Amino acid sequence: MFKKILYPIDFSEYTEEITNYAVSIAKKYSSELHLLHIIPNLNYFTPYESFMTPENLIAIERNIEKEIEKDFNKVIKKIDVPVKKIIKTGVTFVEIIDYIKEEGIDLVVMGTHGRSGIEHILIGSVAEKVVRKSPCPVLTVRPKGLVFHMP
Repeated sequence: MFKKILYPIDFSEYTEEITNYAVSIAKKYSSELHLLHIIPNLNYFTPYESFMTPENLIAIERNIEKEIEKDFNKVIKKIDVPVKKIIKTGVTFVEIIDYIKEEGIDLVVMGTHGRSGIEHILIGSVAEKVVRKSPCPVLTVRPKGLVFHMP
């Protein structure tokens, strides 16, 4: 039923718990698990843009990619299903939706961080945007440690 499962991984404190969900579903359906990490486009977050040359931005992105590779290796060691790892740079939900379409993903498994109120309005919810725009089913996993608070 699900040949390709996408897990947009953010390496947060909840990564292991959400990885367990994704892996168990991949095992059940003999699926290939795609681990996608998005590095936010640094051009949008650099407060001193005038001081950041394109060469400096590229060097920073390469350093981030090296750290992400280490994180990926820690996670992949524990996974016993076929895995494809991908690192992209851009707007997180846009890159996720583009990847779903490009790769013909059948299911997305992703975590929610439980932001609410002003924090949700200011930061938004990647999971919510993916659920709205995804051409395939999306399973959102709320980690056990998160507690819902009414705004």
